[in-house]
Amino acid sequence: MTDTPALRSGRIVRAALAAVTLSVGVGLAAIPVGNWFDQRDELGEANTRRDALQAEIDRIESDIEGILGEDGLDVAARCRSFYVEPGEELYAIPGLEGCVTDPTP
Repeated sequence: MTDTPALRSGRIVRAALAAVTLSVGVGLAAIPVGNWFDQRDELGEANTRRDALQAEIDRIESDIEGILGEDGLDVAARCRSFYVEPGEELYAIPGLEGCVTDPTP
């Protein structure tokens, strides 16, 4: 019976067990770490999309304020309801669609 001292050595067995344990640990940690990176990317994309949508909402709200504000109501009244101020005259041209908000001099 010839025993090889290298195979029975405690160092080699411990090194092999440590390598196996380390590789299993890395394998088990790879999935959650990968998911974390994916979620960080998705969060960045969602923040970018949110900022773009907020800018669009702000633009739409300013358009609505322009329509519903004092000047916007005045233009709408003049255009659609033929509102005139005292002393002004109204000229309607048949077939003309829309309103001219900036009169030409």
